[in-house]
Amino acid sequence: MQIPRVWAKASAKAEFPDGRELPVAVWGWGEDEATAKSGAADRLRRVLERTRRGERFPHQYGYASRPLREEILQTFEGSVPGEPSAALTRNSYGAQVLNAARLLFLDVDLQPPTLAERVMRLFGKASAEETALVRLRNALQEYGRATFRVYRTASGLRAVAIDRDFDPAAGEVQELMQATSTDPAYSRLCLAQRSFRARLTPKPWRCKGSLPPGQHPRAEGEPRRRFAEWLNEYERRSAGYATCRYLEKVGSGSLKGDARRLLELHDKMTRCNEPLPLA
Repeated sequence: MQIPRVWAKASAKAEFPDGRELPVAVWGWGEDEATAKSGAADRLRRVLERTRRGERFPHQYGYASRPLREEILQTFEGSVPGEPSAALTRNSYGAQVLNAARLLFLDVDLQPPTLAERVMRLFGKASAEETALVRLRNALQEYGRATFRVYRTASGLRAVAIDRDFDPAAGEVQELMQATSTDPAYSRLCLAQRSFRARLTPKPWRCKGSLPPGQHPRAEGEPRRRFAEWLNEYERRSAGYATCRYLEKVGSGSLKGDARRLLELHDKMTRCNEPLPLA
């Protein structure tokens, strides 16, 4: 997994050939402070060289182009010493996320139903959710080389392979993601971080809450105090929601290896077996 433990920021004033100056900041990352600072300094140097030559700033790095800047809350050791099987992180909007080295998660988004689809539903036509579930089930059955648990999320479907390991960089995984209409941005992020992801706690705005103040890493003092206050409010608001709902099992296999421990965590934290609204 490529989930950095340490992040470092470097900033300076970028100079342009016409004499303009503009403050810029970049981040570096790594497993230790020295590596993170060195990476930040190198990225800053390249940005400053570009501006001095009159070139545009690099395009903003997107969600799936590099490891995400997230706080690591917990790591889970795997069968190989020194190689964690998973990490629990907090994402940019405050939700907890399970990052798994070998436990495959598929994330399938659903489009909101159109007016015509809602009308046809009144006459017995299958809903978009039902159609998507059948399509996902058929794709998983056709794949046939693993057993999956399928969940409903607030905006789509989630599937997790329970009886074998997967390599996030393998061509087999990318083909399966395409066959199941897995979100392309999610697929790219799996490659960038060499891991699979599943959000375990609700999105704050779906619980009528706000976004957290600032971003990780937060400075000592006031920034952390403000975040702690936000976190207390978020946990209070999210207590009445589940993150996904268990629907069905596709295949005849059973839980194996690290999947058992990680899936137990997933099901407990998402509250997938409780009759709660999804968020």
